[in-house]
Amino acid sequence: MKIGMMTAWNTDSGVTGYAEPIAKEWIKMGHEVTIFSHIEDDFHGEGFTGEDEDYVIRCVGTKKTKYLDPTPILTREFDIFIVQDLRMLPVDNLTKIFPLIRRTAKTVHIVHESALPKEAWFYQLEWDKTVYFCKRQVFLKSIYPDSKLIHFPCFPRREKDKMEARKRLNLPLDKKIVYQFCQRGYHSFLRDLPEELKEKVTLLIVISPSYEFLEEEEPPRWMIVRREEVLSHEKFDDYLFASDAVILHKFQSRYGGVISATTFQAIGTGCPILVPGQSDFFFPFKESLIRYTNLEDLKKTLVELTEDGERYKALQAKSMRFVNENSSEKIAEEYIKLFQSLKKANHA
Repeated sequence: MKIGMMTAWNTDSGVTGYAEPIAKEWIKMGHEVTIFSHIEDDFHGEGFTGEDEDYVIRCVGTKKTKYLDPTPILTREFDIFIVQDLRMLPVDNLTKIFPLIRRTAKTVHIVHESALPKEAWFYQLEWDKTVYFCKRQVFLKSIYPDSKLIHFPCFPRREKDKMEARKRLNLPLDKKIVYQFCQRGYHSFLRDLPEELKEKVTLLIVISPSYEFLEEEEPPRWMIVRREEVLSHEKFDDYLFASDAVILHKFQSRYGGVISATTFQAIGTGCPILVPGQSDFFFPFKESLIRYTNLEDLKKTLVELTEDGERYKALQAKSMRFVNENSSEKIAEEYIKLFQSLKKANHA
């Protein structure tokens, strides 16, 4: 099957987190995939996470600039043409070429909205199928009654040696490491560790070079502050494999995201993930994450987690079950079944 997809790719956006795992699975299955993504001067996100594969064509801008070079799209024929996150694409120009795309391809819109958009332009294209990935997006059915739920995919399960990852990152080899991941902003809520952890635990904080570190003094000896540009996939994994736990202190995406794409990427490394219990940003993960109610509860949880090997192992087992249940392979197969049904309906 020939599949074209217009989407963010190799950037730190949540859309990339949905697109990359399933597209790579389609390629493994033997399907021909072409990705049409944003040009390097006009994209959604903070930066790029890797080098483009040979099936990626950057011919798309954002809705703001309206840039679109249609020739790489229109000079190819597809069985299926997918559009992800319409809001971040040059909708006006896409609309102009959409009838030509539909001459040969069934069209699928994967919706990333957290509520029904109030802008009329969102509804101007006629899709063969709309897809959403979270039960909280069921509002889509009020406009598109036959919309289909296909869950967000986990990145595949990965394994790396902890000590080797620490050596690559120049991190302590003889300490437990608690990693505070600050992808798009520094949260200084954890300013101290419990006394019983300070001798054996390092708090690792990774922030962007552009973010101000809000501490008045130099970091204490039990804290390491790293400034990093947008992490490549490899370095993203290395920090998780080097750590004994990671804190994702996040309540909602500033872009109106529905769920945490970062968690779907991170969970396959097996590093225990701690998140605020008040946040509904992580609700699909249920018991595969550790939830804390406040700062004191977080500190208590860190003590228990770093000292209790059985709890650590139990959490890892639950995380891996979640990864298996929501694997990119299973999600990709579900999409292929959908595509086959659309093509079959065309011939009926």
